[in-house]
Amino acid sequence: MRIWLKDDVLRRVARNTGKLGIGKVAGAVLHLASIAITARVLDLNEFGLLMLFRSLAQGLAAVAKFQSWQAMVHFGAAAYETEAMGALRSLWIRLAIIDFVVGSAAMIVGALLALNAGEAFGIPAELAWVAALYCLIVPLQVAGTPTGILRLTDRFDLMAWQSLVTPSVRVIGVGIAYLFGAPLWAVVFAWVMSDILGDAFLWVCAIVVAKAKGILDAATQARSHPIPANTLWRYLLGTNFNASLQQGALPLLTLVIGSTLGASAAGTYRLAQTLLEAVFAPVELAMRSLFPEISKLQAATGARLKEVMRHVGSTLLFVSIPASLVLFIGADIIVSLVAGDEYSGAGTLLSILAWTLPAIFLTAICETFMLGSGKSLAPVLSRITIVGSVLVVMFLGGSEIGLTDLGITLLLSSYAGLLVLAIPTGVALIATRQSGPSR
Repeated sequence: MRIWLKDDVLRRVARNTGKLGIGKVAGAVLHLASIAITARVLDLNEFGLLMLFRSLAQGLAAVAKFQSWQAMVHFGAAAYETEAMGALRSLWIRLAIIDFVVGSAAMIVGALLALNAGEAFGIPAELAWVAALYCLIVPLQVAGTPTGILRLTDRFDLMAWQSLVTPSVRVIGVGIAYLFGAPLWAVVFAWVMSDILGDAFLWVCAIVVAKAKGILDAATQARSHPIPANTLWRYLLGTNFNASLQQGALPLLTLVIGSTLGASAAGTYRLAQTLLEAVFAPVELAMRSLFPEISKLQAATGARLKEVMRHVGSTLLFVSIPASLVLFIGADIIVSLVAGDEYSGAGTLLSILAWTLPAIFLTAICETFMLGSGKSLAPVLSRITIVGSVLVVMFLGGSEIGLTDLGITLLLSSYAGLLVLAIPTGVALIATRQSGPSR
């Protein structure tokens, strides 16, 4: 800890992580509260069905999402800095149209899948319409341009507020359902509305900010900073592939588990994974803060970069091991407090997944370094290894696989993915140039 206080880069990482974490931590607490209430409104099978509905919509959104916020920032930064607001408005319109068309198409595909092939994912035919209803969230989940506008204009405070809107609405909705003993479809409606209102909040904020900055002024002309269509699409397709692997893994595995082992197993897996992600959340925020620092150090001095990587990596390893031990010992108690005794299977699975934390933490720092250095292939291969390994085992084992087998598979695949990523990361770090002072 003393090293973090003395090191200027690490101090900035800690400070920025704290800023990002205020809204995220509060949102995570509310999200766990909504999970806890939902688990008490629904039985294990119904909770699993809710997770399958959600996974179908999220999976399609992940595949369809072009990460247009990144394109907005990447191509719009020069226009914003030079106050070429017409060009920025033109870019926003182009990206918003792409988001709307792709998102609407994905929503229709999702509804058709739910209505015609839902049973293949473990969704009963009589509830296919509820799964189709959940796909209403897809267009807004695909649209990333509002986030891009807020990032360009440095309104991270509004994005932090958005982290509270979705879980707050969800807690209220499922709380009402709990008081009145509402059926499954009513709980699904509460979850759908919370997602829609949370994403709509971003649009409202982006429009208000854009109007204040003159981006929406009809008098401005888009004469500068033209973006060729092939350049824009090449960038969008590149970000889409990596993001699909990153954001689509959890819903994909949930659907596969649901189709192979049933809705109850899917719900058990999703609950255990949600609790694991809550532990990982601070590390994720720290990596977001570290990313720009790595990019700066990459351009400045290799010796300093290696020093920062060594300190961060050793800290993550030091923290992950006791965190794994605590989660391993307290898994059953945590699950019982959050969801109730009916979900005890999630405790068994969580006690195994607890030991994936060292692999997850170290994978995060390796991925941050590689992406910050402009090397995206190794992180992609790592994700393919993790998801592919689980899919192969699920395919070969079928319905004979139990929760313990699933946990062991996820555990081994996480370390296999780390190995695939750690080797090229080590090679790249060793090859980093040595110029510049170490302090």
